[in-house]
Amino acid sequence: MDQVIIFNGSRPDIGLFTRPATRGDEYDLVELFIEYYCHAFARNNKKTRLAVFVEPRIDSGFPDVVFASYLPSITDNWSDRREILDAFDLKLLSYLCAAENTLGAKLISMLGFPEKQTVTSLEKLMDAKLVFYRGNSWRVRELRNVFSLTKLIAVEAKLNDISKVVEQTHLNTRFASHSYALTNAARPQGETVKTFKRFGIGLYGKDSQFRRIVEARQYTLPSSYLSFQFNEWIGKSLAHQGRPQYA
Repeated sequence: MDQVIIFNGSRPDIGLFTRPATRGDEYDLVELFIEYYCHAFARNNKKTRLAVFVEPRIDSGFPDVVFASYLPSITDNWSDRREILDAFDLKLLSYLCAAENTLGAKLISMLGFPEKQTVTSLEKLMDAKLVFYRGNSWRVRELRNVFSLTKLIAVEAKLNDISKVVEQTHLNTRFASHSYALTNAARPQGETVKTFKRFGIGLYGKDSQFRRIVEARQYTLPSSYLSFQFNEWIGKSLAHQGRPQYA
């Protein structure tokens, strides 16, 4: 499956850090699910590629696995200047993406960011060909040239008492287009299923094979700077002709 990249370890060269996995039944469940998802993706997707992040470090913790579907054109408009973008720069980019166009003074007052840091970040984003300045306003370039992810699916695994992972699964909707929990139970309790439906988060179970019990609500991408962070990790890795493990 040369259309799948698996990031199962830290990549300091692209700014990606992961948590060492703890071996056990839960780890085995996640590994089986990754294999299942990758094979299903390879069968059903011809125009997109898949990057799999195993326990990546983000500001809200370490999701067990994140599946990022992306367009092969992700590096077509890539700039070496994107190498130096940090979390603050991506937060600013995310805000501009949502706001469409914003006066520089309004950026500083609305976000409460330090003026000097904001100006520096705007210059970095402009050098990276992600934003431009026109008519006294800052604007993001055409989104398809800036952001290449089509889906971002976060998965949290939990054996037995799946109700304990609801909060983290819901928290993952901050950056993911779809957020799921994964359990080894084939038929979770009715109240658990209702809770997942109420929060718009999905649930996978397993008996002889994996089964989607609750469909996750779809959120628009990019939904936060963390959505951009996964986009940048993939782009940097490909631009580096990196050393990821291919499945």
